Amino acid sequence: MKSILCIVLLYLALSVLVISCTEADPEPACMRAEVVGIDCDSGWYILKLDESNSTGATGGGFAGQLQGGFVTTDNLPQAYQQPGLKLKVSLEINNESSPRCLATAVIYTPVKVVTVCESPGKY
Repeated sequence: MKSILCIVLLYLALSVLVISCTEADPEPACMRAEVVGIDCDSGWYILKLDESNSTGATGGGFAGQLQGGFVTTDNLPQAYQQPGLKLKVSLEINNESSPRCLATAVIYTPVKVVTVCESPGKY
């Protein structure tokens, strides 16, 4: 009887552990960005993050994991690839790839566009 009780308690403890570990990761926050133009590699676009996205008191702070300023992406939807276009997007850091540049003075953080939160001109 004691062994059955121990097995049931072990099963319940494991069930609670599995349930608590299956929570979904939170979605990245939407932030304002402006399409600056094409980066040095084809298919990559430079985005300028709006300074109001940063959480620090001074400009150039961090917006989540992303440093305020400029980032580059290769999965910007085609409808939003015009330079000067302002939009709200949720971004995450891209650890898989980055643009291949022969010679460049500045290398921007590669990101993935998760979603376009608002179309241009709505903020």
